[in-house]
Amino acid sequence: MMLAEEVNELWKWPNFLLLAWLLVYLIRKHGAPLLVSRSQQIRESLEAGEKAKAEAEALAAGVQAKIANLDREVSALRASAHADLEREADRIRREAETEMSRIEHHTAAEIVSMGKQATAELRHYAASLAMDLAEQKIRARMSPDAQSTLLNNFTGDISSYSPGAGGTV
Repeated sequence: MMLAEEVNELWKWPNFLLLAWLLVYLIRKHGAPLLVSRSQQIRESLEAGEKAKAEAEALAAGVQAKIANLDREVSALRASAHADLEREADRIRREAETEMSRIEHHTAAEIVSMGKQATAELRHYAASLAMDLAEQKIRARMSPDAQSTLLNNFTGDISSYSPGAGGTV
C-alpha cells in the first residue's frame, strides 16, 4: 500500500500547481478588471473630494472675507441709516416750518378780518347809541308848541313844492 500512497503523494503537487495556476488565471481574468474599476472609482471619488474641498475652502475664504468686511459694512449701513434719518428729520422740519408759516399768515389774516368786523360792529353800535341819545335829547326838548311849529313848517315846505303852487319838484 505504500505504493499507492506514494503515487497519491506525487499527484498532490501537480494538482496543487494546476489549482494554483487556475486560481491565478481566474483572478487575473475576472479580478483584475474588478480591481481596476474599483481603483478607478476610488480615484474619481478622491478627485471629487479634493474638488469639493477646494470649493469649500474657496467658499470659506469668501465667508471669512465677508466676516472681515462685516464691521465696515455694518458701519456703512449705520452711517447710511443715520444720513437717511437726518434727511428725513430735515424734511419734516422744513414741512413743519412751512406749515407754521402758513398757519401764521392765515392767523394774521383772520385777526385783521376779525379786527375789521369788530370795528364795523363798534361803529354800528356807536351810531345806534348816538341815535338813541339824539332821540332822547330831542324827545326831552320837544314840547307841544315845538311839535306844532315843526308840523306847520313841514307842511309849508311840502306845499311849496307842490306842482300847483308854482314850485319845482
